[in-house]
Amino acid sequence: MRLLSVLLIIFLSACSIQQDEAVLVKAVCDLPYSRYQATVTGYCQEVAADMPESITVINKQITIKPLKDIPEVFWFNKKMKYSLIKQDAIGPVIFIIAGTGASYDSAKMLSLQKSFYQQGYHVISLSSPTFANFIVNSTNTTYMPGDLAHDAEDLYKVMNLVWAQVQAQNGVEASSFAITGYSLGGAHSAFIALLDEKQQAFNFEKVLLINPPVSLYNSVTILDEYFNLRDNRQAAVAMFDEIFARFSDQYSMQASSAFDQGSIFSLFKYANLTEAELKLLIGASFRMSSSDMIFALDASFNTGAITYKNHVIDKFESLTHSMQRASDVTFGDYFDGAMLPRAQRQDATTTKADLIHRYSLHAIEDYLKTSEKIYLVTNQDDIILKAGEVDYLQSIFTERAKIFPRGGHCGNMDRLSFVEHLQTIFHRGVN
Repeated sequence: MRLLSVLLIIFLSACSIQQDEAVLVKAVCDLPYSRYQATVTGYCQEVAADMPESITVINKQITIKPLKDIPEVFWFNKKMKYSLIKQDAIGPVIFIIAGTGASYDSAKMLSLQKSFYQQGYHVISLSSPTFANFIVNSTNTTYMPGDLAHDAEDLYKVMNLVWAQVQAQNGVEASSFAITGYSLGGAHSAFIALLDEKQQAFNFEKVLLINPPVSLYNSVTILDEYFNLRDNRQAAVAMFDEIFARFSDQYSMQASSAFDQGSIFSLFKYANLTEAELKLLIGASFRMSSSDMIFALDASFNTGAITYKNHVIDKFESLTHSMQRASDVTFGDYFDGAMLPRAQRQDATTTKADLIHRYSLHAIEDYLKTSEKIYLVTNQDDIILKAGEVDYLQSIFTERAKIFPRGGHCGNMDRLSFVEHLQTIFHRGVN
């Protein structure tokens, strides 16, 4: 789709406005608020928290499986990547799990890193099991990413290996352990905590779910609907052209040609994007992430969904056609065409309803109700939650739930009220 890549560079850059150290982050913006605006540009109507301008991030990598088992097309992903932010002395350690299709160093991860480092934590950040670098390095050959319980097993194995490495190489000493994650990473954190109850490698003192989906299937269905190319491809293209034209007009009127956070903010401020246009950008961003995931899975699992089955893709082969085909594949297609058949090969009695339940917080509801160490933070207007799901979360977590009235999906993670609430939850971890 023409202009899509350019528009998404603008969009994804704008999504990190709230993480930038420019003067804008401490100002209250005057964009018209909607839950879609908050999801795209951040909940900039509330003042940002005062966090460190910069922190020393140690980018690390670890060998998880033999290089010969990694597809040649992923020659640049020969090790699993993660990051460490280290305190000067012994202190609590927190693992942060990224959201769907996101890496350990995505903008939202950087915001959480600063917040927890400021509280005195050693911070270890991991990519989502749906991120290509994680997929191609994972030793899992049975279950597709998205199976929350098995994703948790995969993540838990990586966490143990990473923890051993940072102790040996960086001299990190832990007084206690905690875990959190945002969006899909929030759901993963809950399943990891349950697994740790049995294996007790970390004995987490605190677990925080940030804007998690209640049902993975419900949430991705919502996002798929925002970017429907099958029924209205021409309309979507026309809308992208219109958005790009308005961005171009605004950019040409700016005094400076610099493409920085200030100019991106101005583009969104004066472009007057409609709700439908914001939803299209959100859906397109999700589709790009899911396309990367589906291609990595196809190459790693030899499913033949978008590439030729049994065809070895070398590092010089063009991937354009494969990625174009992947962009037409919804998560619903992936669920019905890959996840469900693979689960049914493991157990022929598995139904679609069974799998939808398994890939949700409903599957561990009793644990979430009774575990006093597990907390929830979400927003009343989170775009990935269906009607009634906020009330469900409130009923499960009761006084351990904090539901902000506004913020969209993860739009308020660097705002003052959010960061202050994190400090309320975790302050005992640094005593």
